[in-house]
Amino acid sequence: MALGRRFAFTKLLVGDLEAEVAFYSAVLGLVIKHRVSAGEGEEVILCATGHEEPSLVLLHRPHQARPEPGEAVLGFVVEDVEHAVRAAERAGGVVRVAPKAVPRADVTVAQVEDPDGHLVELLQHQ
Repeated sequence: MALGRRFAFTKLLVGDLEAEVAFYSAVLGLVIKHRVSAGEGEEVILCATGHEEPSLVLLHRPHQARPEPGEAVLGFVVEDVEHAVRAAERAGGVVRVAPKAVPRADVTVAQVEDPDGHLVELLQHQ
């Protein structure tokens, strides 16, 4: 079966691989699908519980410079923004924008930084 063209996943170059895996697991419930060690470093492929396709790949290459946090924003739909923000804080994240309702879009949004400082936007549909 051909899947055609589509967006498949995002790779994020990180410094502390284990802290990042713990953060995305605690906040978004992502689970490890594969761990791949390569000569230069390691990749952890994460997917949503109950799904086979990866949604986020954390890439650690100790000798490669990481992009500055803020160059990209990762967006995730969650069931409960308040809960996800609290989980982010417990997992070493920092709240940049507290949850706020956006009535014209019928959503509530928040922004947090993961332990490496990458920006994550959390969105809850009303």
